[in-house]
Order: sequence, then structure tokens, then C-alpha cells
Amino acid sequence: MSESRRRRVDVMLDPAYLDGLAGRHLDDLQRMHDECLEVETEVSYVRRLAQARIDIVKAELDRRAAGGSVGDLVSALPKILADDHPRAAPERSRLPRHLAPAPSIEWRRGLEYLINDATLVNLPTIPDESLRETLAKLAELEGETSTRRRALHAVIDTIEAELATRHVAHG
Repeated sequence: MSESRRRRVDVMLDPAYLDGLAGRHLDDLQRMHDECLEVETEVSYVRRLAQARIDIVKAELDRRAAGGSVGDLVSALPKILADDHPRAAPERSRLPRHLAPAPSIEWRRGLEYLINDATLVNLPTIPDESLRETLAKLAELEGETSTRRRALHAVIDTIEAELATRHVAHG
């Protein structure tokens, strides 16, 4: 696959992306940093959407098992989607520059179609087995994006360390 056809995240996660970092112009480093932050926002967005869909599909399967109504599921959505998980310590978290990716992003590779498909619209009519299959695929997508996100954070950390070194040297 040519460089222009590879996803930006794949280019950034290629070890060659950081080759010669110390010899790059400061403007190039800043551009790389900004682009990595933008892609990290995209990856995080896909991850958050996958997690939300996982929670909704699990809640639907639980609702069916308990004999609840679709109205029960709808009224439970705020609780289902509330983020009750502990947050990372402030010194370990990143403040995003962008809260969502650019609207022009197309989610058509791999399992990313799962964040745009009609599953949630058709939730009450989808058979249990199909929902379990969707849940497994969503879990796979969430795992893949989490791994990609962690690797991207390592790239960002490397670029930020080089920027900090330059700042200290020229500060």
C-alpha cells in the first residue's frame, strides 16, 4: 500500500515516523505533534463510540433477559452512558485540543463501520445471537483502538520530549 493510501495513524505508528527526530526542523516537529494530537482525537473518538455501543448492546441483552420493555432501556440510557469509571490521575491524562474529529473523517476501514451502522436504530428487532456477534466485534474494535491509542501516546511523548529538549536548549 502506498504511503498516501495508508491511514495517518498507521504512518505515525510506523517506527520510521520518528527516524531522525533530533535532526528535524522545529516547525516539522510542531507539525508532527499537531497531526499526532489530531489523529489521537480521532482514535479516542472511535474508542469512546465503541465503548458506548458496547454498553448499550449489553444493556439491551440484559433488558431482554429480565423481560423489560424498550422504554426501560431508553429511560436507562443516561445511566448506561454515564462514565462511572475512575479517571486517570491528572498528571497522566491529556487535555484534548479537539473534542471530536473533523466531520470529513470517513469510518470505512476494518471494524470502524460499527460506529456508524444501524444497530442502535434497529436494536429491538435484532436477534440475540446477532447482538452477541456485534458485541464481540465491538469489543475487538475497542481493543484495537485502545492498543493504537496507547502506541500513539508513546509517539506523542517522544515528540514532546524532543520539543522540550529544544525548548530548554534554546530557552
